[in-house]
Amino acid sequence: MLSVLILAGGDSSRMGRTKALLDYRGRSFLEAVLEASSAAGAAETIVVLGGSRKEVLSVWEPGAAKVAFNETPELGQIASVRAGLRLVSAGAEAAMICLVDQPTILPGTYGAVAAFWRENKGSIIIPKCLRGGSAPPVFKRGHPVIIPRVYFPLCSAGPAEKGLHWVTHHPSARVLDLEVDDGNILRDFDTPEEYASLQTF
Repeated sequence: MLSVLILAGGDSSRMGRTKALLDYRGRSFLEAVLEASSAAGAAETIVVLGGSRKEVLSVWEPGAAKVAFNETPELGQIASVRAGLRLVSAGAEAAMICLVDQPTILPGTYGAVAAFWRENKGSIIIPKCLRGGSAPPVFKRGHPVIIPRVYFPLCSAGPAEKGLHWVTHHPSARVLDLEVDDGNILRDFDTPEEYASLQTF
């Protein structure tokens, strides 16, 4: 059983407005990620909201999704991960960590990452792709990342400033990379300038 965690609990300080509600092809970022990540075939979805939760919940109906609250967004992304993991069902074997500011990731990528995890359930799964314009070719890791339950305690134990990097590089962690043909795993939108570029994407 797989759980999907969609992290939308940051304070969006660089963007200047709530990223979860930004428009992408007629839908909000949050709706786009919810729809695309459903291709993972997860048993449950948990959306982590932060200081803008009232604004988000005023226009978005969670439906079957669980909602977690990140009360400490100043600690960075790992605080949203921790908040989401607290709501993961007891029967879940792993959590797929998805970012709300990556609305362009293809549904097939979520499906491929989930399928690879189902073949390698004891490992952290990280997608990677070729970084455009680099010579010689260089692979770069992106999201979504799948964290098996055995590594949930590491998400709580590490220093906040190290984030998930501390977990994925921990000596006890077994990590497998999956090469995907989707450069969107590297593309997020943190600033108004980056969001403006999405309009021509």
